[in-house]
Formats: sequence, structure tokens, C-alpha cells
Amino acid sequence: MKKPTTVSTSQLISAVASKHDELPKKVTKELIVEFLAEIESELVSRQSKIRLDKVGIIQVKERAARKGRNPQTGEEIRIPASKKVAFRAAKSLKEAVGIKKKAATAKKAPARKK
Repeated sequence: MKKPTTVSTSQLISAVASKHDELPKKVTKELIVEFLAEIESELVSRQSKIRLDKVGIIQVKERAARKGRNPQTGEEIRIPASKKVAFRAAKSLKEAVGIKKKAATAKKAPARKK
């Protein structure tokens, strides 16, 4: 399997600027940096979902406090509540990447009584 490559912000800026000759690279950079900053600001300030068409949904999710175990001692510990950033890919992105939808498991109807 081929190792995935990482696209940096500067590579993204160059790619967008090359497709839009009318925009100087400096303006393209400002637009992309502002766009990414706005996404971060929305997530932090409003704790809201951000839906990006053909990409997916980015949102902050709350994780409830829970009990856990120290793997070395086996002692029960309390894990505090926390937040995490979650991403759910859009259907079109999954299809473009080649991710197939899992087949739904068919449930058998209960047998009829005679």
C-alpha cells in the first residue's frame, strides 16, 4: 500500500492560485487562511456544526465523564468530561475516495405461530 502524502497549506494555496490566474497568490493565501480561521472561530465560539458541501461535517462533541481503569494497577479511576473535534465525511467524498457503504444486515422476520 502506498504511503499517503500530506498536503500543506502552502501547497493548497499554490494549487488554487494556479487554477485562478486572475487572483494573485497573495490574495489566494489571504482567502484560504481567513477561511480556515473562520472555521476554527465558529467551532470554538459557538460549538456549532460546520457543514462543507462535498467534504463533510466538522463539529465539537462533548464526552461525558466516565470510569476507567489504570492498566498497571487495575485501580478504578474517574476520567473527567472533555470535548473532541469530530469529522464525518460527506457521501460524495466517500464515493470519490472509494469507500463503500456497509451492507445492511437483513433481520429475519419472527416465525409465525400456527
